[in-house]
Amino acid sequence: MRQIVQLCLVGALLMPTLAHAQIDKNFVQGETDKQKSDRAAMVKWLKRSVKDITPRVLKAFGNVPRHKYMRTRDQKKAYKNKWAHIGYGQTITNPWMVAYMTQLLDIKANHKVLEVGTGSGYQGSILQEVSDHVHSVEIVRPLAERTHKLLANLGYKKRIKTRIGDGYFGWEENGPYDRIMVTCAADHIPVPLIQQLKPGGLMLVPVGPAFQKGVVYLVTKKADGSVKRKVVATASFVPMRRVDISDK
Repeated sequence: MRQIVQLCLVGALLMPTLAHAQIDKNFVQGETDKQKSDRAAMVKWLKRSVKDITPRVLKAFGNVPRHKYMRTRDQKKAYKNKWAHIGYGQTITNPWMVAYMTQLLDIKANHKVLEVGTGSGYQGSILQEVSDHVHSVEIVRPLAERTHKLLANLGYKKRIKTRIGDGYFGWEENGPYDRIMVTCAADHIPVPLIQQLKPGGLMLVPVGPAFQKGVVYLVTKKADGSVKRKVVATASFVPMRRVDISDK
């Protein structure tokens, strides 16, 4: 049985950042040699730290420039195992948890994947490296619009279908899905997501109180439609929103 992993990813509400395509400044192509070497070092660390991580997943982390998804002042810690605020009360998850959750889903290239909570776009960018069919939903409109611009600038927008809406209800018209990853904490496992999961499919979903430690469930849907769940981590994630409070 997998060891229960503890991790705290608590975020605090922030004032909205400027809606530029690279968090707080205009998008800049390219990267420095140090950023490349720091990312390579992070990949080596993930290889040692995440049990059974595959070469495909490691390659994804080597390809995606995490610093591009972060505010300028936080980019120096982009390749450390750190989370960071990205505005609108949201965070970018630390690399270890992103790698751990990606590895647990055992995603194949032909799998149709749904991400609930586009956020910074980093997790979705990792997913599009291992799947040819990624769909991502974000409820916070200004954050989603900013992230969609970033994904376009990085060349990922064509590989990730995006939608602004309530991720609790998934994205039914594009389902069902082989894999579903929820990147925010719900107070229960959303029934619509279970319904959109294919028989034999897997879903990862954090469940717990807002900004407090809860659990991450690995949900398996059996051929007869029944589900089983297993706790694979304890963690604190930003809460699943049902309305876009940035418009309030």
